[in-house]
This record gives sequence, structure tokens and C-alpha cells, in this order.
Amino acid sequence: MQPIDPEDTRKPNVQIAASIRAAILTGELAPGVRLQTQNDLADFFGVSRMTVASALRTLRDEGFLTSHGSGGSYVRDQAALPVPAGEDHPLAGVATFLFEMGHLKNVPRAGWLLLGVPSPESIAEHSFRVGMTGIVLAALEGSADVGRTAALCIFHDGHETRIGDVPSVGRAYVTTAIPEAVTAHQTASMPDAAAKALQDLTAEYEANETLEARLAHDADKIETLLQAATYRAQGHETGPWSDTSITALRTDTGRQLAQAITAADPHGWFSAFAASYHELRASTRARQRGQES
Repeated sequence: MQPIDPEDTRKPNVQIAASIRAAILTGELAPGVRLQTQNDLADFFGVSRMTVASALRTLRDEGFLTSHGSGGSYVRDQAALPVPAGEDHPLAGVATFLFEMGHLKNVPRAGWLLLGVPSPESIAEHSFRVGMTGIVLAALEGSADVGRTAALCIFHDGHETRIGDVPSVGRAYVTTAIPEAVTAHQTASMPDAAAKALQDLTAEYEANETLEARLAHDADKIETLLQAATYRAQGHETGPWSDTSITALRTDTGRQLAQAITAADPHGWFSAFAASYHELRASTRARQRGQES
């Protein structure tokens, strides 16, 4: 936890709540952990016990903490957001979550901005092709669960609705909330089964221990490799992005697919169709005339 900043103009109880909240979101204070006593916290922050009590009350109202009688305050196992007044639909939290995921359509992949790409792909666009790539990798691998791999791929950047896409150059300077903590808060108002399914996906992807998680990580890098090839064809120098993506691959299947991608034309899928357009049209019309007769 960070101490109070004397130059910060916010009230002390607001600063204390922000410090503890940040410690929860970054994983410094893990789910289920008991906080120090109010007296100890008051000594740490250099304020009165009443000021600490006010900060803890704010965090309880936000759903970050829970109290066990006179036994102190504990970090909640799953963050719980306040329910809007009059809201009684059991799937209201799911609807809110899905609206939030739609925000990924508006968040650009920040790394491409460093290349001067004026309108880079969004995180949602990236995640879609990561999912498609994951399906292919899992099928090629043979022993992987295709559906699980696809789910890991699609949701792997879901936490970026809250923290944005921090490019590699920024990670040396910026510390963000850990993805597991963000997902816990994103899913706080959802039914337990749905919340657990999404939290498990984030935990599995971040742990990167299962075959499906390793394939999902490779799919993320391969999608970057694919997009780099597209931007290179548009005149941008994407060599470092391609090299980094290839180096990060951890499965033989991913490396083999990367080799095929580096040798392919990003627009090659359209070339054969374009070259035979008139013949295809003529053939289609001939079939239609035959059916009509």
C-alpha cells in the first residue's frame, strides 16, 4: 500500500481508500486476506482511526471488502458491485458485462500507433482473429481442446476495457492491475457460474501452464505476425514486431504456422479469385440458365 501523499489535494480518507483499492487490484492484497487493524492502518497512514473507518466503509460499499463481525475487514473473494436501485433482473450483470466487452471495439491496439498507423486494429478485431487462429492451432495439435483454446483466445484481452492496451515501451514505466483482479471486478454482478467460468479463463491464460493456454498465447503472437504482414504491405516497417512475435512462440505447431505465414502473401487469398473473376461469373450465369430451363 502507498502512504498518503501530503501534496495530494484529495481528502485523507479518499487517498486511503484509493491506496487499499490499488493494493487489491494489483494483487498485493489477495482475496481472503485480513487487513491490518484500524489502529495499525491509522498509524501507517498517519491519520485518525475515524478517517480509516471512513475509507474502509467506502471500500465495503464498493464491494472490495467485507467485515466479519468484530473480526476486522477482509478482501472479498469476489468483488461485488453495488446493484442499481430498482434493478431486479437476474441477468442484469451479464448484460452490463457484455456491453463492457463491446468497448473493446473502440480500444486500439496501441503498439501499432508507434509505427504511425493512423487507424490501427481494435482489441476486438485482434481478439477475433486470435480466436480463429487458436481454433486452427488446436485442431492441428490434435490433443488440445478446440473450444477451450478458442475461449481462452477470445477473452485473453477482456481486462483491457479497464486498463487499455499498454504497448511494450510503456510496460517499463506503468504498473496496472493484474488481469485476474480486473476480471473479478468485471464479473462481480454476474451469476456465480458465469463469473467463475470467465475468471477461470483469465487465470488459466495468465498461468500459461495447460496446452490450451500455450496455444492461446501462440495464437496471440501469430495474429500479431499476421497483422504485421498486412501493415508491412501498406508501407510500414513492422520487422521488429514480426521478429518478437516469432521469438515468443512456444509450440512446434505455432512455429510451423508462423513459417507458412512469413512465406505467404497477405492478399494472396484474393488473387486467385480476382484472376478468374470473369470466368467465375460466366460459369455462375451458365448454371443459373441451366436451372431455369
